[in-house]
Amino acid sequence: MTKAMYVHVPFCDHICAYCDFTRCGYYKPLVDQWLHAMIKELHDKALSPCKSVYIGGGTPSTLNEEQLESLLTALLPYTKHAVEYTMEVNAESLSEAKIALLVQYGVNRISMGAQSFQPHHLKKIERVADYAMIKQRIAQLRFHDITNISLDFMYGLPDQTMSEWVEDLHRAVALPITHLSLYALTIEEHSRFGRAQIQPCDADLEADFYETAIKLLEENGFEHYEISNFARDQRFSEHNLAYWHYDDFYGIGCGASGKENHIRYDNTRNLHTYIQNGPCPDKTLLSVKDEMFEMMMMGLRIKKGVSDVVFHQRFACSYHDVFDTAIQKHCASGNLLESNHRLYASKQGMMLLHEILVDFL
Repeated sequence: MTKAMYVHVPFCDHICAYCDFTRCGYYKPLVDQWLHAMIKELHDKALSPCKSVYIGGGTPSTLNEEQLESLLTALLPYTKHAVEYTMEVNAESLSEAKIALLVQYGVNRISMGAQSFQPHHLKKIERVADYAMIKQRIAQLRFHDITNISLDFMYGLPDQTMSEWVEDLHRAVALPITHLSLYALTIEEHSRFGRAQIQPCDADLEADFYETAIKLLEENGFEHYEISNFARDQRFSEHNLAYWHYDDFYGIGCGASGKENHIRYDNTRNLHTYIQNGPCPDKTLLSVKDEMFEMMMMGLRIKKGVSDVVFHQRFACSYHDVFDTAIQKHCASGNLLESNHRLYASKQGMMLLHEILVDFL
């Protein structure tokens, strides 16, 4: 049974300079049409209630109160038993009234974009919310008893210094949050940065940013449980763990992806096509070989790695039967470790996972 659902809201108040996700500027009549199409998609699919639901984007908090309530009402049959119910927000578009709606409909986790606390970097990447605003929104969320709060940050920004990065991290860990996601800036071809031909960060400096973050966050009580993710008090992202455990998940909305019954699908990224004709998914039938590799690729991202017992349950063989040459090579080099029938990446291996996975292909 599929226990996770991702819902994509493709609207933003403004477009950040680095962004190449499926998104467009907020326009109320267009959002209303999208909502109608999304609700129809939900009704047309035979979906089960989910353990985790994640509303992402875009910026879901861009929706006005009436639209947000329509979205949450449409999702209610699938969220009423959810253990974790997350919505992505930007601080500038989140209000007390919207927070009250989220609480009313059971949302219990917030993922908030921060990216940087440095004013000049915020200006350069075209972000609005500063440290003071984010701190205020966190206080408001906690007042309404939403205490499971994650912040997103980026490193490798143009001209970013190590001292600025360390300052941002110290400010972040001082906030009453449970989770941090850290991402290296990628220059996407169709983003504003891409069109301006901004050059990516030097690879060695990017690695230094990453290693510095791991050390600082672990010293401040955050467990590095996945390549890009850190949690206090084991408040791991249950929804993202469904991806990393290679479980099936529903994908709802324009630009959403899902995986069900050995089929991966990507809904159309064209908003007008979605409104007029529905999700029009592009489907890929996954072979057993595809699924074996993808389970290793996703599972090695997390600290606990891949269980050979679960691998055997799914494929009726050990991962050694399929990938033994690659496993032996990288265990010998210290990139991978194995104990209690689990294969996982060492700290060194986490840094080199892309290169390691090439040997699993």
